Parts: sequence; C-alpha cells; structure tokens
Amino acid sequence: MNINLIDACAIVFLVSFLVVFFITPKVARKVKEQGINGADANKADRPMIPKIGGVAILLGFSIAILLSLQLYSKGINHEYMLAAICSITLIAVMGLLDDILDLPDRYRVLLPLFAAIPLMVTKAGTSIMSFIFFNLNFDLGVYTLPMLGPMDFNLYSLLLIPIGVIACSNLVNLLAGFNGLEAGAGAIISFSLFTASILLGNMGMHTAEASFLMIALFGACLAFLFFNWYPARVFPGNITTYMIGAAVVSAVVTGNMERIGVICLTPQIIEFLLKARSPGFSAENFGRVGKNGRLRYNGKIYSLTHLLMKTIHPTEKQLVVILLAFQVLCGAIAVWSIYW
Repeated sequence: MNINLIDACAIVFLVSFLVVFFITPKVARKVKEQGINGADANKADRPMIPKIGGVAILLGFSIAILLSLQLYSKGINHEYMLAAICSITLIAVMGLLDDILDLPDRYRVLLPLFAAIPLMVTKAGTSIMSFIFFNLNFDLGVYTLPMLGPMDFNLYSLLLIPIGVIACSNLVNLLAGFNGLEAGAGAIISFSLFTASILLGNMGMHTAEASFLMIALFGACLAFLFFNWYPARVFPGNITTYMIGAAVVSAVVTGNMERIGVICLTPQIIEFLLKARSPGFSAENFGRVGKNGRLRYNGKIYSLTHLLMKTIHPTEKQLVVILLAFQVLCGAIAVWSIYW
C-alpha cells in the first residue's frame, strides 16, 4: 500500500491518539494497583498518582509507526525507520527502569549510548550539516587501519548521533515535574517538527520518516494530555521524557533538521544551562506551595520554574501554560528558520 503522505499521516495520528486515549486509563489503574505511584509535589496534600503512564504513549506510538511502514511502504526508508523505532524503544525501556529502580545518574549517560547504536550502524541522516552561512561535511572518508582494514570515518554517525541521543533524552527530562508539562512540550515539539518536515518535503527534501515519527508522537502526547493535565490523574514518568527526546533525535537525524531541532529545544537547553550552575547539577524544579495554590521559591535560580515562582508566584497551571507558550514560540521560530 502506498497512499498519499498526508492521508497516511492523518491515519497514523488517529491511530496513535485513539490507542493512547483508550489505553491510558487502564494502564493508570493497573499501575496504581501495583503501588507504582509518586507524590504530586506541587499540591498541598501531595496526593499519590500513578507514575508510569508513559507505557501507554509508547504502545500507541509504536503501533502507529509500524502501521506507517505499510501505509506508505514505497516512500519510507525502512532501514532508517526500523533503526529509529529500535532506538526509541531502547530509550523508553531505560526510562521505565529509571522510574522503577531510580538508576544512578551515570547510567543516564551510559545507557543512551546503546540506544544510539541502531541509528549509528545504519548511518541514518546525512554527513553534511547546513548552517546559516556555510555547510559542514563530517565525512572524513575511508581509512585503512592495521588489522581492522578499511573503516568509514563519518563523524556524524560515530560522534554526533550518540551525543544527540544522550543530550536530547536527558534535556526533555530536565524541564519536567508539573501537570501537563512533559506531554504538552512533547506535543508542541513534535507538531513543530512535523510541520517543518512537511514544508521541507514540499521543497524536495526526503523527510517522510521524520513526518511519521513526529505525527505519531504528537497524537500520543495529545491524547495523554487529557489525563495528565491539571489536576493530573496519571504521570508520564521518565519513560515518556526519554522517549520524546529519542524520537526528536530520530526525526532530526532522518530528516536532516538539526538546526530546527535545536531551536525547538531552546527551553530545554536554557534549563540545562541553569541547572549546570547548581552544585553537583542537583537542582530540583520544585518550590513551595503557598496560599491559593501559588508556588513560591526563595533560593538561587537554577531553573526556568524557579524564575517564574520567584517573580510572579504562579499557580501550577499558570506556570505550565507560560512554559508551554514559550515552547510554542520556539517551535514557531524553528519552523520559520526553514526560510533563513
């Protein structure tokens, strides 16, 4: 089957959305029964909420992506798409283990390296990156090494892809912890990159893999928001934040949209820079719940959430809306950057 790209994307979106929408309540109920819950730190009474609802996001996303291979079979590089699915699934499993076992920080750096291998060995993406004023070729050519023979030294595959997977999977996880924030950011980032991929496709670039990855992620995150928006009935967990990061990297690599991806992730990059100033990179996003549910923070600013809580004392819902509005702005600039 090889239907029109836009029609195929619409079907993928619908399947991803519906699977997550109908599965999430069941996942939340089972998770709660198993006692895998977390305290909602931004509520005065700190209610216990099921915390690995992202299992539903992974399921809906995976089903929808596998369906795209059938719907648009002649227009997809199956090798790249399967590599992306493997990387995203491996990262999601790592996030699930982190949710359950609370892994040490060093594993959050080491484990994504293994998840990057599928994208690396398939040499997904291009070795030439386009900047505003120049292009940079990361392919150093083939060199013959003693006892190993000829080896292709493509720094894009060998260096940039693993760095991107490690960085992006952790970046999305940094700006999190509030009802609707992770899933909302995932929906905005994925829709922005999907829009960019369609526009680039109309300009003659091959971005079909990126389009399907992002529209499937958009449908999954949007459906999950119905249950994760304030007051949240289920938390996404690290399985979701790591998965969003890996999906973004996969789309950026397969669609050759590195600059667009970096602009989309501006809030997360700012968050990283702020947290890097904290002793041992140990800063949390949370503050203190005051009267009328307003959040306050009195220490040094190590997060965008600290900045908002210290200046305007928003409620949790207001804080999330402001951060998502900033995410929308960055997404719009990212799409506009296509024409720079």
